[in-house]
Amino acid sequence: MDEHKSAYENMKEMTGAERFRYFREYYLVRTLVILAAAGLIFHLAWHYTHLPGECVFYGFVFNDMYEADGKARAVRNLAELMQAGEEQVLLDEGHDMGKDGDLQIATLLANERLDLIICPRDTFEKLAGEGTFANLTEALDEQIFTELEEQLVYCAGYEEQDLSYAEDPFHEAGNGAGEVLPYGIVISEGDRYRAISMTGDEFLCGIVANSRHTDNAEAAIAYFMSTGE
Repeated sequence: MDEHKSAYENMKEMTGAERFRYFREYYLVRTLVILAAAGLIFHLAWHYTHLPGECVFYGFVFNDMYEADGKARAVRNLAELMQAGEEQVLLDEGHDMGKDGDLQIATLLANERLDLIICPRDTFEKLAGEGTFANLTEALDEQIFTELEEQLVYCAGYEEQDLSYAEDPFHEAGNGAGEVLPYGIVISEGDRYRAISMTGDEFLCGIVANSRHTDNAEAAIAYFMSTGE
């Protein structure tokens, strides 16, 4: 192969076997990686944008797994509270944090599919700083808000960039620069949540800001924080 010629010129002078060997050595691995990445993105986009059309509640759970019978009982009870079928109530647990988890969350949020997110504290604070959650003083009924006051979690939200900061030209807006507000609940302190959690770790939950079913997300919080089976 003449290094002074372009790849196209070199390939024109090769035999069929030489072209195949050249492609295998220089392009095959790169092509397979690109195809695999494209396939993963397509699969996630298809899966998370073709959920049941009549879904009335979608809870997305990071880093926790639920006991099977307990999860089935929770879905059954939530469906009854929401006056819906059990297939319309999704408790999607067991997701790992990282690139795949970020991609799943981004896809679901962009398509307004999520209602409630349950995750560890560090992940919750990151998501809150990105503007993911609703202010619970507005999203929760006043009575429920008061009853859960000791379990409320305050953290910094997202602030839109405003170029009119004449008094403080070094002010930094964006992720985590917003007002500190009650965005979350320590849901792992709820009796019904502890009954189904298999890890026993601390978990926070927040109502998604663009949730289509805020009332049902509120009902789910009230359910998991209450006592009973």
